[in-house]
Amino acid sequence: MSLPAPVRLPLRIKLGNGIGSIAYGVKDNGFATLLLLFYSQVMGLNAQLVGLILLCALLLDALVDPLVGYWSDKTHGRWGKRHPWMYAAILPMAAAWLMLWHPPQTTPARLYGYLLLFAFLMRAAVSCYEIPSLSVVPGLTSDYDERTSLTRWRFIFAWAGGLAMLMLAFGVFLVPSARYPVGQLNLDGYGLYGWTGAALMVVAALIAALTTHRRIAALKSAPAERLPFRQSLRKIGSILANRAFLILLASTFFNYAMVGMTFSTATYILTYYWLMPQSGFLAYSLALFVGVVGAFVLVGFLQNRIEKRTGAVACGIIALALGVAPYALRMTGMFPANGSPQLIPALFTIVTVSNGLSVASAMMAQSMAADIVEASQERTGERSEGLFFSAYFFTQKCATGLGIFLAGTIVSASGFPARARPGEVAQPVLDHFALYFVIALVVLAAISLVCISMYPITRADHRRRIARLGGAEDAS
Repeated sequence: MSLPAPVRLPLRIKLGNGIGSIAYGVKDNGFATLLLLFYSQVMGLNAQLVGLILLCALLLDALVDPLVGYWSDKTHGRWGKRHPWMYAAILPMAAAWLMLWHPPQTTPARLYGYLLLFAFLMRAAVSCYEIPSLSVVPGLTSDYDERTSLTRWRFIFAWAGGLAMLMLAFGVFLVPSARYPVGQLNLDGYGLYGWTGAALMVVAALIAALTTHRRIAALKSAPAERLPFRQSLRKIGSILANRAFLILLASTFFNYAMVGMTFSTATYILTYYWLMPQSGFLAYSLALFVGVVGAFVLVGFLQNRIEKRTGAVACGIIALALGVAPYALRMTGMFPANGSPQLIPALFTIVTVSNGLSVASAMMAQSMAADIVEASQERTGERSEGLFFSAYFFTQKCATGLGIFLAGTIVSASGFPARARPGEVAQPVLDHFALYFVIALVVLAAISLVCISMYPITRADHRRRIARLGGAEDAS
């Protein structure tokens, strides 16, 4: 594929590409926030086993992601490399999502199998859409800062999709009824949640594919070289053995493990540790989204003024300090008590700022992945966006799955009872739950930040590389 020009993109392209990430946001928020709660507290399965099942689905997904990335790089036709995959994945993605939230009434053993099957199918379908969709970003422009701008839009729409569904869940679907006095245990509400998410996925994914189709299809690409399977594996390994990419993958792994754990425990923490009323869940969703909007604005201000690596580290350190603060203050008796009118404003002010800085750090880190494409192209002579983003995306999913598994382990290790009611869980259980959560949070975040601080590609490096590659193309 030819090197895209380092141009500024029209707003409609940025919006269209960003809207597609709503589908991933819906899926990711559902997996991270509600799926563990649904299958453990509502369907009555063991929380640790549910976490293990979701991790197993990710291990099966290991067979899918690299192949999708590699094969999409080798796709050649009038629709380009990425869009045939994007169009084909839309309906399977929505169907698998629906099945996840409409499990049959059956034995626990069969229900574990059902969860494993549709969690895997959902992840595989998302891979077939999201990996090509992410790979579109470096194909739209080679400009260092415009790629950050594209990433900002993808992040804000992904979060908007996920949080919109979360607000609908807590405000409309998962509300108390005569049959289900505790809203978070409302089985009927989860069914409506599934239907709404599936519809949103279809609309968002289709808009993104149509918006970017013509621009990506116009890029020149030669028919792909077909290699035997073993040679293909060796080539994949040599392409991915890029120091900058390995550093980014390590940081991404620990960051998304932290994110998966944080959001999988969020409903537990809000329901049982902070004893939030229904309005508190809506406030939480709003606080997260306000933080993401703040991250969007902050990264827009920083992207031309600071290296991506520096911004990611600085924002991440402050976010971690703020994220730990409410628990440290509660453990020392210095935070508002549950039920206090000061609790929601104090807690969610901290959540807003902490989440905003965490998202800003992640935005800058993901934008780095696009710049590695040209670093690899300079070394290998070919562009491999799909392969890089498949490995990046798979790392995200594996780490998120590990985070969900850690959440289930924390729930079990703290002695959390099944089908627990708010206010009836023993305080020592809650104290252990919070302590284990904070320790895991600090360890995962610290390792991620140390890794990203070693990322070697700067703005000046990237611009020199684009100039060399552009000159080589002109000469040929």
